[in-house]
Amino acid sequence: MDRVLDRADMVRHGWNVDAVHDLRVALRRCRTMADALSEVNPGPGWRKLKRASRELFHALGNLRDTQVKRARIKKLGSPGDPLRKHMSRLLSRQEKKDRETAEQALDGFDRKEWRKLTRKLISKSRFFPAESVVFQRLALARLNEAAELHQQARKRRSAVAWHRLRIGLKLFRYTVESFLPQRYEVWSEDLKRMQDLLGEMHDLDVLRSEIRRNAAKLDPAIVAEWIENIDRERKVIFQELAAKTAGPESPWLIWRAGFQWGHALSAGSLAERRTA
Repeated sequence: MDRVLDRADMVRHGWNVDAVHDLRVALRRCRTMADALSEVNPGPGWRKLKRASRELFHALGNLRDTQVKRARIKKLGSPGDPLRKHMSRLLSRQEKKDRETAEQALDGFDRKEWRKLTRKLISKSRFFPAESVVFQRLALARLNEAAELHQQARKRRSAVAWHRLRIGLKLFRYTVESFLPQRYEVWSEDLKRMQDLLGEMHDLDVLRSEIRRNAAKLDPAIVAEWIENIDRERKVIFQELAAKTAGPESPWLIWRAGFQWGHALSAGSLAERRTA
């Protein structure tokens, strides 16, 4: 929660992509921890935290999405490409609107109330120690939910299904990172890579939809070429994700096994971790 205030000060200096991302991640960690702690040590403070951060969190999400789409457009198209020019203009205007909304949300963010909540929630957050069986069970439930979402995504192959998996995996990752640091030290590499792959896939899906929605004034042949390029890049990401989650070395199996024999987990080489 202290990090949120620090990042909130930093984001005002230009609202660049990294600063927006860092503030949103800090807020998401607080909100994810509040969700988890409200289950194991209920109280009104967790709802107040979620309510206090909701408007800013969602405003930053919209701004972040637009910034990512702009970056993708520049990466996928040459400077003279008519679709790149057209989409860059549209996204530039959208980013300006999203930034104004985010600035208003940040101005409305009650720092005094946030600090007050921080002081009140410290003791409640420490009611159960890190690595407690309570958090192990909670993380296992998050893992089972994410694994089920993965099965659904494999069957449906839709952008919505993969996005839901992305969110589910993120909840599992932050639960482990926040409350089970020993496991996170061992699993962080796989967790980060899978989240990155799902994030890249989501970015491409959103960009594809954006292009189709604004393609009326563009040459259909150019639009088709862009969609083909996006689908090709998405396929490469999907193949890496499928290969990573298949077979006996799938992270899903390793993570689940970690809740059966997790007390012996320790950091080491990738081969040693997989064996453990």
